[in-house]
Amino acid sequence: MHRDTVEIREADGLSLTPGVRLLETPGHTPQDITTLVGTLDGVVALAHLWWTGDGPADDPYAPDRDQLRKQRERVLAVADLVVPGHGPSFVPSGSTPR
Repeated sequence: MHRDTVEIREADGLSLTPGVRLLETPGHTPQDITTLVGTLDGVVALAHLWWTGDGPADDPYAPDRDQLRKQRERVLAVADLVVPGHGPSFVPSGSTPR
């Protein structure tokens, strides 16, 4: 591939390595991607879904609140630790806002 050429492909479920996978998680913005990293301690999700372990439940910038909730639930279903784009990392619990 020529270095000035951009290859566009679907990111959802794309494995970059055996331990790193991408999820398309539109919610905060339509282009958001979550990177899942398998570690010895579990799955770490690097996400940008405008959220911390304490909130906010609502994202004032999300164009579709239902889509945001769906993507947060998708991440919470696989993550042992979430590293958000804003704020400290957190371990998901039953009280984690969706």
